[in-house]
Amino acid sequence: MTSLSLNFLTGLIVSFLGTLPLGILNVTIMDVSLKKGMNAALRFALACALVELVYSYISVQLTRSLIEFPALKPITEVIAAITLLTMGIYYIRKQDALVASKQKAVSSFYLGSILSILNVVAFPFWILYTTLLESKGIVGLSQQPLIVIYVLGISLGTIAGLLPFAYASRFFTRIIARHQHQMDRMIGCLFIFLSACQFISLVI
Repeated sequence: MTSLSLNFLTGLIVSFLGTLPLGILNVTIMDVSLKKGMNAALRFALACALVELVYSYISVQLTRSLIEFPALKPITEVIAAITLLTMGIYYIRKQDALVASKQKAVSSFYLGSILSILNVVAFPFWILYTTLLESKGIVGLSQQPLIVIYVLGISLGTIAGLLPFAYASRFFTRIIARHQHQMDRMIGCLFIFLSACQFISLVI
């Protein structure tokens, strides 16, 4: 039986790793940190985490609905494998495009909330990974406490993934501008590897 601690750690780790690939949120928090300081960056990260908490909870409920129909399980696993492969190809082919966010005089918390709400890709992301993790017995969704602790882990993982960018913004800005494509290729290869593992598990 899946434990509360395993649910929490799994949610935290997957969320942390999912926050690392360059996107609008981690690029913006670097900009916020540079222009407004760490307190503003912390408010930005907190706003992102709260929105992620809501999005991931909704995604988990949708995942539970899928799990209640066992006939859909092979289909969702095939879709998961194809999605991972597509994400891998996207990151490998992605062009360097580090664009600093152009901010007006708005609250960092408000900015983080708006950008996170617009980041609707969180829904398919969490449905995909929660389905995979539940099918492997890593995450349990049978009881409400398991779900709550899982989404809390996801929320804290978002903060944990964003804060390194905020604390090391000056250093990261130079490094990312120089090596962004190599980082994208590494992430792409990881997604393709996970896709291959998923396809193999379907065959075996």
